Formats: sequence, structure tokens, C-alpha cells
Amino acid sequence: MKYYIETYGCQMNVSDSELITTILDKAGHSEAEDLDQAELIIFNTCSVRQHAEDRVLGRISCERARKTVNSRLKIAVVGCMAQRMGKSLIEKGIGVDLVVGVDQYLKLPDMIAELEDSAIVEQDSKQVYDDLVPKHHDPHCAFVTIMRGCDNFCSYCIVPHVRGRERSRDYREIEYEVEQAISSGKYDITLLGQNVNSYQYEGVSFPMLLDRLSGLNKQYRLRFITSHPKDLSDELIEVMARNPKISKHIHLPMQSGDSEILERMNRKYDYSHYKALVDKLRRAMPEIAITTDLIAGFPGETESQFENTLKAISEIRFDYAFCFKYSNREGTDAAEYDNQVSEDIRLHRLQRMIDLQRQITLEKFQDKIGTEIEVYVEALSRKSNEQVSGKTDDYKIAVLSGDVALIGSFVKAQVIAATAGTLICE
Repeated sequence: MKYYIETYGCQMNVSDSELITTILDKAGHSEAEDLDQAELIIFNTCSVRQHAEDRVLGRISCERARKTVNSRLKIAVVGCMAQRMGKSLIEKGIGVDLVVGVDQYLKLPDMIAELEDSAIVEQDSKQVYDDLVPKHHDPHCAFVTIMRGCDNFCSYCIVPHVRGRERSRDYREIEYEVEQAISSGKYDITLLGQNVNSYQYEGVSFPMLLDRLSGLNKQYRLRFITSHPKDLSDELIEVMARNPKISKHIHLPMQSGDSEILERMNRKYDYSHYKALVDKLRRAMPEIAITTDLIAGFPGETESQFENTLKAISEIRFDYAFCFKYSNREGTDAAEYDNQVSEDIRLHRLQRMIDLQRQITLEKFQDKIGTEIEVYVEALSRKSNEQVSGKTDDYKIAVLSGDVALIGSFVKAQVIAATAGTLICE
């Protein structure tokens, strides 16, 4: 069958879609260039927020009409939403034929062969897909999953409930996949895990893994996401500072700047601990960029507690922040908390948070004006065929003059202007 995958959610889902592509290709199926050619549409889904699920349900509704034209067409839902909602996605009668939960992807070929409505959502607590190197779609960058699942059970988060408990991949498998990616011209490698800091395999910790990968005799950049503040060690900071191949950027979700709210979130750190980590990182690497995740309107959050988050944003001055209003997720502890914050207050607080961070981000980008940076060029600019774009070492988007000959190379550039999202270079 010709299949087409639509991916929603985080980088882990992007990586999982590449994994699914590899599994289906090995089974003799082929990827369709567009939806019109597809005999199987696969929605790889996210459940972190209700909005993410609503988008997928809307897309399924749109594509269901194709079945009246193509009687062979099947629609599959995989990933976190499939795990959370299970067979009900078929029973709703919305056009879904196959439902495959997280880490049951090896069973997809058999399910497709049967061509009948079916669902598999039992969690596989050991699956790490050994001996299976995903087909990376991006020609210049690669996501490499180093661990799956999560043990943290933050009170607002559905991820541990749908992705299962933590399990780490063999470091030798990871090294091989990274080497393969580099050999195929992908010089920007991002290691993925729900909490990479807790990686552990046969005595090899996450800092040790980074050290091993930094020793590969190739020019490339090594990134990782996501780091949980409770597990960010001095050893990791030292390894990052010492190895030039490791990007001087860290994504360190704070979620709230109020210690009482952090406790209710079950984050296992308070604001003073988080701020101390930021100070350590900046002492070791003054040039480091720090990005974060923030939630507005967590259950029970008072105005003064929200103000503490705004103060924290102003004090730390993140390079960028992904800001969200709290989304109630059935099955999480926070869904049962008293004092749920009203939608209008959540939206109002979210906008204030975004406005403050947008101004700080603009100032951070403008601070780069006049400096020399190194850009890994990944594509032509969307606005001009006489410009190219790429990422800096500290994970900022840069645009500079040039043509396709620069794509896939590292280029030194001078920053001459900046917006709140792009460095303009020459």
C-alpha cells in the first residue's frame, strides 16, 4: 500500500514517524508523495493538550470524504492520542480503521495486511526498537531517540500515562545511528528523550554518552532535548562546557516561577533550585542560550503566583519560551484539583506571559548584532532565492545572502540586524 503520514506534536513524534516509515518500507509498502496517492493515511498524534487532539479529529473529518472516492482507503491513528483513546476512535464511527498505541509500531504491517478495523494499545514497557535505524527525512538534520517513556509523573502531564516508563537504548546502537546520520550528510544531530538527563544504560550515564559522541571524528553539532531540572548534574554542565561539538543551548522547562505551584505540579524542585542551575550554566558557558516551557493558569494559581512567574522570566531572561495555557488532561492528578482557573483568566495570563517573553527574545537577538556567528545552512530562505537560512550553535534561526551551494555547510557570518525570531546576517 501507499501510505502518507501526518505528524503532530513534539520532536519525538517526528522521530516516531521516521521509525514507522522504516518499518513500513521494510514490509514492502511505499510512502506516497501526497494525500491523493495514499491508500493509507496515518495520523501520528499528540495528547499533551486538548487542542492537539481536536486538530487531529478535525483532519480525520476532512479526509473521511476521500473514502467515498477510494473504497480501499484506510485511516489509521497512532501515537499518544491512540494510546489514550484506544478503540473508542473506531467505535465513534468517524472513519478510523486502525488504532495503534505508542511503541506497538512493529505490528502495523500485520494490521494493514488484515485490512479490518482493529486496535492495539497495550503498552510495551521494554520496546526500544533495537537494530532498527529510522529513515531520517530531513537531508541535513537528524533526531536520534536515546530513550523512551517517562518516570516523572508531573501532575499536569499525560505523557507517562501514554508513553510508559523510562527505558534507555543501548549506547552502541545510539552511536551507530549517529555515525550513520553524519555519514549521510546530517551534521546537526538532536538526541531525544522525555528526560534525557536520566539516560542510563549498563553504567553509561547521559554525560558519559555525550562524551562518547563528542569523540566522533567528524565536524557536526550535537544537541539534546528535553532536560528535567531535577536531574541536571554538575557533570553534565562540565561535559557541555568542555566539548565544542555540543551546542551551547539547553532547553530547560521551568513551567512556573512560583515554588508552591511547582510543588503542586510535582516538578520536584523549587524556583531557587532552578535559578541556581541557570547561574551554574551561565558561569560555565557565558554564551549559552537557555529556552524553556511555561504554563499559565495552572489549577489554584493566584494572581500573585502568576506574577512570580513573570518576575522569574524577567530575572532569568530566557532566549525563548514556549508558553501555553494549562490544558486539563483526563487521567492526570491536576485534572482532579480544586480551583481550576477559568478560561478567560488563563488566556489573559498567557498573553501577558507571551508579550513579556517576546520583548526579552527581541532584546536577546538584538544583542547579537555586530557579532560573528557560525551558521549551519539548511535551506533556501522562504522569502528569497538569493538568501539561505540555518541555525546557529545556540539554536537561533539565521538568514544570510547565498545560494544552494552553501546548503549543508558551516558558514561564518556577521549579524547586521535582528527580529524577535531571526538573525539577519551577511
